[in-house]
Amino acid sequence: MMRRPGIRQTACSLVAVAAALMLSGCVAATNDAGAGAPVDSMLGKKAMTERRLATAAIDAIAEGKANEALVHYEKLYKRSFKNADVSLNYAQLLRKAGRVDEAVAVLKPFAAKEGGLMTDTPPLAMIKTEYAAALIAQGDFAGAQRLLDTVLASPEAAEFHPDASHLAGVALDAQGHHKAAEKLFRQALDGWKGDPTSVMNNLALNLASQGLFDESLTTLRRAQVMAPDKTEIAQNIEIVNDLRHAVVPKAPVNIKK
Repeated sequence: MMRRPGIRQTACSLVAVAAALMLSGCVAATNDAGAGAPVDSMLGKKAMTERRLATAAIDAIAEGKANEALVHYEKLYKRSFKNADVSLNYAQLLRKAGRVDEAVAVLKPFAAKEGGLMTDTPPLAMIKTEYAAALIAQGDFAGAQRLLDTVLASPEAAEFHPDASHLAGVALDAQGHHKAAEKLFRQALDGWKGDPTSVMNNLALNLASQGLFDESLTTLRRAQVMAPDKTEIAQNIEIVNDLRHAVVPKAPVNIKK
């Protein structure tokens, strides 16, 4: 998974890569409540086309067809680039496809807005969290941290605090602030809903970066039991094991004469 030039660099790099691919934020569906304009008007035809694209994209996501969903959302975004729901979904798919610079460009106008984090649809807190994930994937850890701090400082955005804590931990870890990052990873786990193994994976790498190899391996093995199909966890167990053997001195062997 990674070369091993040194313990801190290895752990931080692994954390950044892992978290950039593992954001747990949900993909928001477009609002389909209205009937739209009359079918025989140009506006009505546009609305129906957008609705078909949105439905096809959501179906593709549900079936795990990320590339197909991305194609649909690309078309939808060109028609509705001012729509926050569309932009959020499109940016998340771009990030997961490795097109990080495009994801940042899509979300930047929305993330720059000020005001209540929970007043819009989708909430601004959700947009800022996804934008921070894209910044982390881009390597702008300090920028992501500043953005996430605004989410974590808002009591009204409490439902997004686990995601924000996880990502803030990644950003801090990548900057070498391992103890502060550990606190945020544990904070994320306390409120996590769903599969926690991505957070556990990053916490374990953080612990390894602090030289806490036994605790790191215990955390990784617990995560492996919960998610045996995640190959990166098995790879990280091997890496941390190698680091442990390389760093921890072996007890001398006493040979009795």
